[in-house]
Amino acid sequence: MKARRALAVVALVGTLSLSAGFVSSAQAVNPSLDVKAHGHLDNGKALPHVSGGTEVTFDEERALGADAQSAASSDLPPDAAVSALGCANRGSPTNRRVNQDCTARRQAEEQVAVNPLDPTNVIAGQNDSRIGFNHCGFDYSLDQGATFGDGLPPFFQHLNPGTGHTYDAASDPNVTFNGAGVAWYSCVVFDVNSNATGLLAVPSTAALKGSAYANVGAGASKFVVAEANDGHTFYDKQFMAGDPRTGQKSVYVTFTVFNSDQKCSTGNNPGAYCSSEIFYSKWDATSQRWSPIANVSGSSPLCTGGNTFDKKAAADACNFDQGSMPVVDPSDGSVFVVWSNGNTPTALNQQLGRRINTDGTMGPVVKVGQDDESHVALCDFGRGPEECVKSLNVRTNDYPAVAVDPTNPNHLVAVWQDGRHAADASGTYNVVVSDSTNGGRTWTDAAGGGTVLDGVTGAALSQPSVAITRTGTTAVSFYNANPYSGTAVGGGTFGYGLRARAAGATSFSAYRSVSDGQAYPSPQANASQRGFLGDYSSIAASTAPGSNLVHAVWADTRNSGAAGPDEDVFLATITP
Repeated sequence: MKARRALAVVALVGTLSLSAGFVSSAQAVNPSLDVKAHGHLDNGKALPHVSGGTEVTFDEERALGADAQSAASSDLPPDAAVSALGCANRGSPTNRRVNQDCTARRQAEEQVAVNPLDPTNVIAGQNDSRIGFNHCGFDYSLDQGATFGDGLPPFFQHLNPGTGHTYDAASDPNVTFNGAGVAWYSCVVFDVNSNATGLLAVPSTAALKGSAYANVGAGASKFVVAEANDGHTFYDKQFMAGDPRTGQKSVYVTFTVFNSDQKCSTGNNPGAYCSSEIFYSKWDATSQRWSPIANVSGSSPLCTGGNTFDKKAAADACNFDQGSMPVVDPSDGSVFVVWSNGNTPTALNQQLGRRINTDGTMGPVVKVGQDDESHVALCDFGRGPEECVKSLNVRTNDYPAVAVDPTNPNHLVAVWQDGRHAADASGTYNVVVSDSTNGGRTWTDAAGGGTVLDGVTGAALSQPSVAITRTGTTAVSFYNANPYSGTAVGGGTFGYGLRARAAGATSFSAYRSVSDGQAYPSPQANASQRGFLGDYSSIAASTAPGSNLVHAVWADTRNSGAAGPDEDVFLATITP
């Protein structure tokens, strides 16, 4: 395995490339995920790279097992009394444990959705390594999050058409509902020893309510959004959004397509990164399949340097992208997409957005907000320097989340993590809130004037999510890493909480704890989980008429054993 890996040539950003003169894709590992492959521009600005869930998973698989770096005790279940089916008792009445396994394997990187036809039906997804290599897990509740069942999706019968091999692992779990009450689940999938990469998205049924999902057959399948094994392509970080209008069956998925090629290689670009653009596909209820993927990133005067690596690209191409999220307009079924973009001449990056009309045409690329990456903290998890929460020694990112106001579809809210109020390299991140009241044409943070949510001095807020309730309350949830003055790597502590803004208000409430505790240990002490707490957390509003409830999901380390802190997923249902 390692000999083949040494022949792989690219990797910097999260692409998968091999030049034509190297080993065949059937023999080569995914070069974009190789160690020390992160690249940068001449001014030192980091290029996009494959998101943590996928990358961390691959690093573990390279070591021949998800817990290969840990002590033998990591493979033993915790010695905890079983008093509930599925070890649900490892939660609390206020923080229900979402994943139901009894192992000490990691669950993290979660998302939640609520059935528009049945507010008691709550579903979630998370990265899940209970069976070894990371495989996405799904969760479902029929009682508004009081109890959960869970499972693993039937993704691993499908054969990549180029390699003839089933996929080894999956990451970036994502869930949504459409207006027919059908749950959808998606993940990116990939191989360990080949360049196989794909994106699968499957439905449940209205009656099953997300408790089981359609199988992806061995051959051609209508549930494959995209797949390749050409050594130049990698699919990453997808998010879905269903059309919530009653009876509507459409679902949209947006995702990043990383491309690499030796023609794009420079001294600062060892992974031969060419571009990473946002694409989308739509589930067509008539044809019963995903549409051909279409580019969302486009070109704009907002973007520069698009031809930095790929000389055939337009200079104003918005092609240094990552972390997209769509939301469907409940009034007409159109879609607004937000994403992170690095096509700027300085370390001040930007969050961009674009509307996809119901006929497939698109509006102009607009600036949702500024994204200040100049004060980030960097950690090295064996892949080169990465943005991190330094006190916890876990990777983090600046991907945006977006929500639409059910009381006013012209009101959109986007949130993301940045460091505009941080001291240089301190990593004491804040959360930015940008509003649009005209359907996404203009945004309050386009020139840096959005609302900034800060923690106490020295705290780091990360991985925010946003939901707007049926009464118009905006709830923003996030991880809260406590101030840390120690020197031990990963010696800090954290909790999860939110801040809220009532309809018509201009300011947010004080920080409110959502997790039972606010001083959980970093996963650093567990060799199989250190460095990773997921790439996103999530919050969703109840769909009950007139409700002001939200469901927040996150991972924390309250449960521990001989292997150290164990990442589990929890849900709280609260009035913000």
